[in-house]
Amino acid sequence: MVKAVAVVAGDVVKGHVFFSQEGDGPTTVTGSVSGLKPGLHGFHVHALGDTTNGCMSTGPHFNPAGKEHGAPEDENRHAGDLGNVTVAEDGTATFSITDSQIPLTGPNSIIGRAVVVHADPDDLGKGGHELSKAKALEMLVEELAVSTIKASSPKLTILYKIIYIFYLPGNFKLFV
Repeated sequence: MVKAVAVVAGDVVKGHVFFSQEGDGPTTVTGSVSGLKPGLHGFHVHALGDTTNGCMSTGPHFNPAGKEHGAPEDENRHAGDLGNVTVAEDGTATFSITDSQIPLTGPNSIIGRAVVVHADPDDLGKGGHELSKAKALEMLVEELAVSTIKASSPKLTILYKIIYIFYLPGNFKLFV
């Protein structure tokens, strides 16, 4: 089994996102994030692990197959489109997602990429306008929390790196 983790440690938004994959099977994503406003928040894996400028430096949604933006259950969707997490009235989202398009090993591994919790809901590519499925829309959504996914399996220790954690532009903590 291969495992990875993204630690969210902003001034207000905090939590952990855990990833695990057995062999070539789907990846299970579990976690809890607190400090969010109640409701739906877009949840994605972005192409780059560079979080030096929040969501803006993480690039677009992870999309190795060059598909359109969509919902997790859509066949035609970015690999990093994990939909929305639901935040309860207490400001906490606890989630469990199983997905076959975000492997932890191989050429399309998500290790070293960023996981992003957005301030607003993801329209899942169903917004009824041309930008709904376009890459440009991804960069217009304000992020609440950004973290780089790092390996937690001994087999992948060479992929560890400095992780920058952001909560809104300008506030960050540095972890090694």
